[in-house]
Amino acid sequence: MDAVILATDTSPLTLPVCGMPLVRRLLYTLRAAGVRKAFIVLPPDLRSLPPAPGDVPGVVVRHGSLGEALEDQEAPLLLVDGDIVLDERIARLALAQSKPTVLYDSEVDTIPQVRVEDGRLARVGEGLGQTSGGYVGLAVCPPSWLRTIPSGGRNWPGALDRIARAHPIEAIDIAQVDPYAPGMRRAVKPFWQRVRSPADAKRCRDLLLDSAQKGTLDLVAWYINRPAENWIVRRIADLPVTPNQVSLLTNLVAYGVPLLFLTHHFLPGVALALVVNVLDGVDGKLARVKGLASHLGHLEHSFDLLYEQAWYLSFYWALYLQTRNLLFPALGTVMVLLDSFSRHCSMQFKQITGVSLADYAPFDRWFRRWDGRRNIYSFHLLLAVLIGWPVLAAGSMVAHALLTAGIYAWRAATHLRRIDLGRPRPPTQLLE
Repeated sequence: MDAVILATDTSPLTLPVCGMPLVRRLLYTLRAAGVRKAFIVLPPDLRSLPPAPGDVPGVVVRHGSLGEALEDQEAPLLLVDGDIVLDERIARLALAQSKPTVLYDSEVDTIPQVRVEDGRLARVGEGLGQTSGGYVGLAVCPPSWLRTIPSGGRNWPGALDRIARAHPIEAIDIAQVDPYAPGMRRAVKPFWQRVRSPADAKRCRDLLLDSAQKGTLDLVAWYINRPAENWIVRRIADLPVTPNQVSLLTNLVAYGVPLLFLTHHFLPGVALALVVNVLDGVDGKLARVKGLASHLGHLEHSFDLLYEQAWYLSFYWALYLQTRNLLFPALGTVMVLLDSFSRHCSMQFKQITGVSLADYAPFDRWFRRWDGRRNIYSFHLLLAVLIGWPVLAAGSMVAHALLTAGIYAWRAATHLRRIDLGRPRPPTQLLE
């Protein structure tokens, strides 16, 4: 479905939100939802506006009047207000509709307001008296209805109100949509916010930062890394810094850790590892705040795995170089094998169910706080190095990895068996 972005005199398309013009951010969101063609309807007095065609890779962008947007169009179009920042899930929900539809939020009473009767849109505007909520800013509409709009769609809410009185339009309340986001490992209501001023942009940034936090984390990530990540993201969100740049920096710094380990500088190596652990959470959070999350960005996890296991192998090899004891290379091999097995169990489980193993049931979320992973292993190393006995971490990390691998295999097998038998997923208490 093609998208038509409706700009009015009050639509601040070039207003920066987290360092990016609002319209550019909106185009990235629509691209993530599957839109490949977008037309920006501009007022008559505004005919030159970034982004120019090609500025958002993967999306063909054109500018002009509503009449030009409707040329040769027969299939339904996604109509998007030009002053909103929204969650990709909202755009996907709208794109999934085959009938004329509007999206509204019963928990918000912003202007324009909507009145819904029997699941259909009755009125749109302000001062409606009894209202059902606020218009989210997305509608699916056939081009034939849009061709009747006077003044080129300059007053879109008024035009939508007239269309609703002439044609049946279904209304979907996003507040009733399942808020669970598998990728976030928590329930979080789909985000949307109108931005019409710099103050709105600042408030939107803060709300985006709150909504960008993943749930079901280990204790180190939640109580130590999370505040540090938020502090960094809050200060760079408005700068022209991209998530990919942060990922590149993180990977470059990360390989300093094995170099320090191999030269027997264990304490500086561990300290640098703790810094990398924080930076690793910044790029993903920055991508969500800036609206730049992408499929390509998921490859970051593969590069994370590469440097992470380089840490483990270099640490065990450094112990071998110090002691010439072959036990340490053997333990390092076991450590990497167990860690890889745990990751693969988790990956396969999510591929089958669509839900992270660490977030599938109450016990799994509890164990996720303590399971063996880089943040936890880094503290094994820190404590052992601080007491001057690095060898201790060599054994404790393998023990923790063995426990994690065993529990992951057990839990994955148990849940998949239940699914095979047609049993429902255990009740959950999702982290807000």
